[in-house]
Amino acid sequence: MRKVQKRFGYQEVITPHIGSKSLYVTSGHYAHYGKDSFQPIHTPEEDEEYMLKPMNCPHHCEIFAWKPRSYRDLPLRIAEFGTVYRYEQSGELHGLTRVRSFTQDDAHIFCRPDQVKQEFLNVMDIIGIVLTAFGFNFEAQISLRDPNDHEKYVGTDEDWALAEAAIVEACREKGLPAKVEYGEAAFYGPKLDFMIKDAIGRRWQLGTIQVDYNLPKRFGLDYTDEDKTKKTPVMVHRAPFGSMERFTAVLIEHTSGHFPLWLTPDQVAILPLSEKYNDYAKRVAKEFDLQGVRANIDLRNEKLGRKIRDNELKRIPYMVIVGEKEEAEGLVSMRQQGGGEQATMTIQEFIDKVNAEVKEQTENF
Repeated sequence: MRKVQKRFGYQEVITPHIGSKSLYVTSGHYAHYGKDSFQPIHTPEEDEEYMLKPMNCPHHCEIFAWKPRSYRDLPLRIAEFGTVYRYEQSGELHGLTRVRSFTQDDAHIFCRPDQVKQEFLNVMDIIGIVLTAFGFNFEAQISLRDPNDHEKYVGTDEDWALAEAAIVEACREKGLPAKVEYGEAAFYGPKLDFMIKDAIGRRWQLGTIQVDYNLPKRFGLDYTDEDKTKKTPVMVHRAPFGSMERFTAVLIEHTSGHFPLWLTPDQVAILPLSEKYNDYAKRVAKEFDLQGVRANIDLRNEKLGRKIRDNELKRIPYMVIVGEKEEAEGLVSMRQQGGGEQATMTIQEFIDKVNAEVKEQTENF
């Protein structure tokens, strides 16, 4: 994600895990989600109120506002892997898919009105890259406000119409079929949600893009336009993964733990035939680490067959077996997950094989 964001001109930031309650009152989040947040923290001496951060957007508005901005500064793209906190009811908690603390691959783009569509299209490209990298097929959903209940939303009808039109137009330009759902918009603006189906057909909402004309006005954000007048920027919210925890849970379910080689935490399990070859196994592991191959060593005093079975269950893509011949000749005996390819090769040949496979898998991002 960092690699892709850098390509698209994002600046990564880190904001505090707590913020003044006034931030979330100004943004409108406290009025709408206060009951779902952890209660404010009171400081008796200063009589101040702070909250565990329930969302990142007010903090990014503060970053935009810290100095004067010109039309030349826009679009300003601010990204953060920001951990947020929501007081979900105990009955709603479920594994990694519904938690009280989660990390968003969050970003906010501050732009001129004439830049909204292009920024929206760029974010659609980013989400496409991300979901395709993990092998997900996805469909889009345009989430609009409830036409019969405007009271629960903030902002003017004119701003909502502009934001909704920008999303519809972007989908049309991309040729992306999108289902329209009324009443699913955020309280501050419409959004485009990306829905995926996992291996057993369950639908999950992951990535999202939102157009927001309201938050910049609430925070009094402005920039100096080409004609020297002050203008209010438009804010685009985006999170390709959504929640990193939920995305991880869905990915585990979808792949049954068989992660692609570039992603899996351990790419290789090193299995010494006996304790006599533990030192050689450690030398092999060190060489792997120096050249970017992630490996662990199974040093248990177990028979080789048991080690192979246990590491098969861990879904580790490759196992390398080391014994007397391998140590004497500087080799490793490779075994692929699931009883696939088997071969004996030098340490360097195996490293080159793994790195070449990773490069092929990741060349598109």
